[in-house]
Parts: sequence; C-alpha cells; structure tokens
Amino acid sequence: MSSVPALRTVSRATVGWAVGLGALAFAVRLVTVLRGGGLFGRIGYDGSVYYASAAALAHGVVPYADFLLLHPPGIVLALLPFAALGRAVGDADAYALARLAWFGLGAVSTVLVFAVVRTRGLRPAVAAATFYAVFVPAVTSEHTTSLEAVGSVCLLGAVALLARGRDLRTGPVWPLLAAGALLGVSTGTKIWGVAVVLALVGWSVGRAGPRRAGLVLAGAVGGTVAVCLPFFVAAPGPMWRMVVADQLGRRRVPGGLAGRLVDITGLSELRGTVGTHLLAGVALVLLVAVLALALRDPLGRLGALLLAVTTAVLLSTPPWSVAYTGLAAPALALLVGAAAIRLRPVGRAGVTGHAAALVVLVAYVAASLPGLTFGSPFPGRSLERVLAAAPGCVTTDDPIALIETGALQRDLDLRCPVVVDLSGYSYDLQPAAAEHLSRSANGQWQRFVQRRLGSGQTSVVVRFRTDPGLSRRTRAVVDGWPVVAVVGGYRVHRPVPQVAPAR
Repeated sequence: MSSVPALRTVSRATVGWAVGLGALAFAVRLVTVLRGGGLFGRIGYDGSVYYASAAALAHGVVPYADFLLLHPPGIVLALLPFAALGRAVGDADAYALARLAWFGLGAVSTVLVFAVVRTRGLRPAVAAATFYAVFVPAVTSEHTTSLEAVGSVCLLGAVALLARGRDLRTGPVWPLLAAGALLGVSTGTKIWGVAVVLALVGWSVGRAGPRRAGLVLAGAVGGTVAVCLPFFVAAPGPMWRMVVADQLGRRRVPGGLAGRLVDITGLSELRGTVGTHLLAGVALVLLVAVLALALRDPLGRLGALLLAVTTAVLLSTPPWSVAYTGLAAPALALLVGAAAIRLRPVGRAGVTGHAAALVVLVAYVAASLPGLTFGSPFPGRSLERVLAAAPGCVTTDDPIALIETGALQRDLDLRCPVVVDLSGYSYDLQPAAAEHLSRSANGQWQRFVQRRLGSGQTSVVVRFRTDPGLSRRTRAVVDGWPVVAVVGGYRVHRPVPQVAPAR
C-alpha cells in the first residue's frame, strides 16, 4: 500500500517535467519570433508558400495539377485546417495561429524526446529534452510552418513507439504499423524521409525480426500513399517532375562540408566570432565525446544510426538552408540522452563529467540563443488598405504580401491565376533550369517573372526588392511601372502592358 503514493508522486513529477520542458521549447520558439518579425511578420519565404498552397487547395485549386509545388503534399494537408479557418477569420490571423501551432510541434517533439529517454531515468530524460528545447537547429526548423517540424515530430513519435523498452518480437502489431505510418507521413511531407524510413526498418529487423519489421515498412508505405496518392492520380507527370526531378536537378549551393557540419551541430550562431573551420573542429570534438558515451547504450546506437543517415542526406543534398538541419536534431537529442544515461553521477569522475556537461550546455545557450531572431515586421495592415482600394488581382514574388493583406482570399475568389512559389519556377522551367543558371542569368525565368508580376492590376515586390535574383532588365521593367503607394519601403505598382517582348 505504501508504494501507491510513491508511484503517484513519480507520475506527477514526470508529467510536471514533461509539461515544463514542453513549455520551455514553446517559449524559446515564441521569443525568437516576437523579437524578430512577430506572429504577423515576414519570416522566411517557404512557410508562406506552404500556407498559400493550403489556401488554394481549400478553394479547390490542386497542387501539381493547377500550380507548382516542389514538395510532397503533406505540408499542405497539415496546414489545410488553418487555411480553411482563414476563410472565416482572415488569413493573417489564421497564419499566426498556424505559426503558434508549429511552436507547439516543437514542444511536442521535446516531450517525445523526454518520453523516449524517461524509461532509462529522469536525469537523462531531462538532459535530452532540455537539449532539444534550446538546440538551434530544432528552434530554427520549428519557428514557422516548415516541413522539418512535421518530420521531426513524426520521427520522434515513431521512435517512441519502437524504442521505449518494448519487446517488438511479441505483443501487439499496432505500434509497428503506427510507427511506420508516422514515418510515411514524414516522407509524404519531405522526400528526405525515405532515408529515415530505411534506417528504422533496418534497425527494426534486428529488434523485431524481418517479418515484424516488414510491418513498419508496410505502415510507412501506407502512410506515404495515403498522403500522396490523391494528388498523384490528379497529376502524375507534373507531381513527379516537381517533387522528384526538380529537387534532384537543383544546383549545389556552395559553402563546403565544414560549414554544413557547423550548422548541423548547432554552432551556426557563433560564426560571427569564430572561424568556420575552428567551429567545425569544436563540433567534431564534442560529437566524438558524446558518441564515446552514447554508443555504449542501445538508445545511443539508434541515435548514432539516425544521425549517420540524416547527416549523409544533409551533406549530400544540393540545396542548403540552416532550417534543413532540423532533420538531424532528433538524433542528436537521443545521443545526448544516451550519453547522460552512461554518465552516472557516482564518484569524482561522475560529478566532474556532469559539471562539464552542464557548463557546455549553459555556454551554448548563452552564446547561441540571445542573438537568435527570425524575420522582420511586415506592414500588412497598411498595405491592406492600399490594396483594398485597388480592384482586381494582386501579384507578388512572396505570398506573405497576400496572406497579411487579405489579398490571397480575394485573388482566389476572383479565380486569379495561382502562383504561390514564383522563385520555385526557376527550378522547374526547362530547358533553362537544367543548365543550373543563377536566377539573374536565367532568361526564361526572368521572362516568366515579368509576365507574372505584370499580369495583375496591382503588384508588390517583396522578396526581390533587394535580392539580386532579378536581372537588370526585369528590375527596369518593374521599376518603370507607376507606383500607387509606398508602404514600409514596399512599393505597390500598377503594371502596364509591355510594348515589346522581354529579352
């Protein structure tokens, strides 16, 4: 009888830690946005593309069949409830709620890290979850409506089902199928998820045997098919071209392996004070130290497998963004948890090891988080008043201008041509895209931009206002259009028909 209160106390403590760590993760992501662009600001580009795609689908305009989308449709389906809400409350408010929900995904991922490691002890679970909550790649991939945030929560959910001390060779099959389904949803959101599926299926062969590991694979196939098949049936050729061929055909972004390693290990915020190669060396030393401890534990070996696979994908992929590094964040958090399991607080060596780990974590937080901000304010309400006074379709190079001004719903209601990712056409238009030309040198894309921006009654250049992507010719054409208003540095143009075709 005396054990019952103790069990309840442990249970309440566990729940308290989980809630607290989830709240920490949410707060970190919220603060980095509020001191940058804010919930209604311009934060990156891709997130607004995905929301605009979901809004188009809510109006019956289908990705791939009706407009370009360079990723699988999982992100569109994930944002569809918010886009549907946008029809009632306005896209600006609905998109702000979506951003908050993605902070919540970061909190859920943090709690899942805690849950996976908790069976091995409270101390390592807290260490792993705290690491994930403040780890720059995780924060960067979960500060807005990104693909990586969905992938991380699906991966960690699958790991929670497969690796929490269960005997996978016996017992119910639903955890295997459910884990596979989550991995399938991840793959249906970003095709890089295929590598993680293969890694976890291979790991499951050793833990559960080939037959039951096949259930994980079956679940993954089922999850991917459920997400992708309706869109593939609607437009098989265009979907394959956009999602697979266009992505594989992108030119490699320069920067070197050392720079990517720095980003993957979360040290990118220190580049202003420390050289890239020195940071890469520090990252390798820290990683080797963690692996030396973590590989002695089964959870650490799983984390090492996932890190090897995700790092290989990140180092080999042609495009690059710091946001991509969220792919490796779950694996690194599991490695930290496994290292903490083996770093027992016994004796002088154990106390010294824990003290050193705490110092490293505090130093990392102090060096990385204070300066971490995302986005810039956007004058959506002021622009909304200007655009509302101008009838007809609005064109732009960044859908944030449509989302934050109410013009997105108006354009869709007017059945204006849907182009949510103007930049993405530089990877899709052929034959120029196949030549790996820069955007400014890609005459085919430049002509497309001129036609697209000039096709509306009003046009707002946002992304390429200062970006070098526009050629001199295109910039001269756009600058030659009459200016209706200037709001917050953004010019609202009234396009005029071109007298002669652009060269």
